[in-house]
Amino acid sequence: MNMLNKIVDKTNLKSFSSGIWAAMGIQAIRSTGFSISFTYLSLYLYQQRHISMTLIGLVILISGIISGVFQVVGGMRADRFGLRRMFVIFQLIETMMFTLLAVTIGMNTAVWLIFVVSGLVSVAGGMTSPTISAMVTDAAHEKHLNESYGLMAIGINSGWAIGPIIGGFLLSHVSFGWVFGIGAVVQSFSLIAAFYLPRGRKGKATELFSKSYLKALFADSQLIIFCVLSFLFFLEMANWGSTLSVFTVSRIGFTPAEYGLLLSTSAALIIAFQYPISQRISRLGARRALVIGSILYCLGFLSMSWVRSFIPALGAVVVLVSGEMLFVPTIFSAIGKMSKPEDIGKNMGVLGLCASVGNSSGPLMGGFFLDRFPTRPFFVWGPVSLPAFFAAVGFLLWRGYKRTNDNNNQESTFGNNQVKF
Repeated sequence: MNMLNKIVDKTNLKSFSSGIWAAMGIQAIRSTGFSISFTYLSLYLYQQRHISMTLIGLVILISGIISGVFQVVGGMRADRFGLRRMFVIFQLIETMMFTLLAVTIGMNTAVWLIFVVSGLVSVAGGMTSPTISAMVTDAAHEKHLNESYGLMAIGINSGWAIGPIIGGFLLSHVSFGWVFGIGAVVQSFSLIAAFYLPRGRKGKATELFSKSYLKALFADSQLIIFCVLSFLFFLEMANWGSTLSVFTVSRIGFTPAEYGLLLSTSAALIIAFQYPISQRISRLGARRALVIGSILYCLGFLSMSWVRSFIPALGAVVVLVSGEMLFVPTIFSAIGKMSKPEDIGKNMGVLGLCASVGNSSGPLMGGFFLDRFPTRPFFVWGPVSLPAFFAAVGFLLWRGYKRTNDNNNQESTFGNNQVKF
């Protein structure tokens, strides 16, 4: 017990409010439900419905763009009507659409209907994401934003640690429809946990599509540049799903369970190491964390060109995860610090828009190269690895911040707040 208390004191875990822990639990529940099923959606469409990877990627891109737009809308509505209230509404819609998707897959309905319903799940989830991200900024102490978003990453990846393994196991015993149904049931439990979230503050009243509000939405050029550079990282990150699943299972010969184990291993690494890494990001500096994280992500996917068995694939995953643990908490922390209190949801939505477009463009890019070069892995993973490299160069060269001292500590001024770069 004394040892446990020392660990808690050393890691400052007592400094986090109950709202942070509730948000972490919700993210764990949501990611478990999604990873059980959505991990295998592209595989279902490719293997059982005989849809080309290029077409799958195109549909994901279209639904992702729409979902990204609704992330901004969801963030704006949450700023106006209250974060927790809108989270519950968005989450209820998402659960209903998730259940409908399980039914359409189980009944083998027309492929276009499955695409439409899966898109609706993405739209509802997109409106949910900036809302809970804004609540974390509200509930966290500014000194602990990196650690708070690190805890969110741990919550998300705790779901990804077990979800793909459960999904892979279920696929050996039941149909895809049942797998999605079980995923929907698990995800629905987040509605219960939602009532433990802090209410949060309510911002000023605005019209949904007020011209002046929409103009202000994109008036901060520093915010937009930051989000566009982040988009490049998410463009590559999206290939964890459709591209990597088809490559490892259909091209190399992994079983679905082995692919699920890769995802679970990555999640386990994040659970184990994300928090101590998040504690050190402030000392490293946001810009260095973003540059190094992007480079590692580039190298991780590039190394997949030479993977032919499970152990080398695990090595590539370690490199990928190392980059992710540096990059992801840093961008959310930076957005939280650069935002005015009444605009947190909106700005999280702008970041979510860029992330969503990136996440939905990645499968199209990866699917195109998979179809074009079925036996030449380097010509798949070489182009796929480039966006993160360009992101690293962008963050390294970007001069959209003001240098405030001569001790190699640089701060970027956004509105009334400062972000250490």
